[in-house]
Amino acid sequence: MAAVSRGARYRVPGAGTTAAAFVAVVLVAWLAAGGEAAEIRRQKNVQVALRAKWAGTPLLLEASELLSKEWKDLFWDFVDHWKEFDKASECLTAKCCVQKIVEDARLLLSEPLASIFEFSLTLRSASPRLVLYRQLAEESLSSVPVKDISVDQISGHGTGERFHEAVKGTCCWVDTGSALLFNSADLRKWIDGLGELAVDSTEQLELFDFDHIYPQSNITAPIAIFYGAFGTKCFKELHVQLAEASKQGKVKYALRQVLPSGCQATSGFCGSIGAVDAVTLSGYGVELALKNMEYKAMDDTAVKKGTLLGIFIYKQHLPLSSYLACYEFPKYTCTSPFSLE
Repeated sequence: MAAVSRGARYRVPGAGTTAAAFVAVVLVAWLAAGGEAAEIRRQKNVQVALRAKWAGTPLLLEASELLSKEWKDLFWDFVDHWKEFDKASECLTAKCCVQKIVEDARLLLSEPLASIFEFSLTLRSASPRLVLYRQLAEESLSSVPVKDISVDQISGHGTGERFHEAVKGTCCWVDTGSALLFNSADLRKWIDGLGELAVDSTEQLELFDFDHIYPQSNITAPIAIFYGAFGTKCFKELHVQLAEASKQGKVKYALRQVLPSGCQATSGFCGSIGAVDAVTLSGYGVELALKNMEYKAMDDTAVKKGTLLGIFIYKQHLPLSSYLACYEFPKYTCTSPFSLE
């Protein structure tokens, strides 16, 4: 056997492969640990959404309310543009409907309002106004005894809000102060009989500053409040009759936009967007307070013998008088009557 000189090095077969495999395993483990750590960090993120207590309101109606804030005539122009039931029937998605609504609204606005209209619509700032109309509609339906209204026309609301729900296509009605009119035939009869009967001032309905009064309405004529939503099957016929009577000076026509629950099926697809889901409010400050329920104490492991250490044990969100303060002396132990949960 040949002698091997001192300092000679041996090469172990497979050593390089083993080292490379070990490095690969370490690298994979490090990447996995980093991924898990990143996942944990991602899980610490908190997303907060502030949702309104009231039921959803249609974006189409909210768009008209935004237009009315700029100019009242723009509201009626938008209503006439969307009064057809099959308006935007080519849209099959909510995104398409929103784009169509924004495009039609921009045609009525001038810059720079036209370019920020979509942003204003996403804030849902007009939703509370529609909720107010909904409450007034409830009062309107409750003003007439149930026995005077056909059971086939009105049914109870199933959400507990005591709002009446129109069925069988009757999602629109006209309140004259003394009667509720649910179809065009009854409305025509009432309009034709206005010249024969004296109007009782005690039956005149109350209007508010936020009501939409049809242009050219006679301010001294009997008031007719139309509860409905443009884009529904029942809206156009009643709206056209009231608008024509208003132009002739026979009535003072006011429109309060309401889409009763259960009437989404009688509305076009775009007319019901936003009416189902709860309204997510934007532009409101939200404070998220995370409550820590852990007990905290000072570390006494480094305390030297014969020294004084004050230990303060407390529970968060307790009044100052409830804090527990005790002291540890070399020869005495401290007790407390408080119990920590």
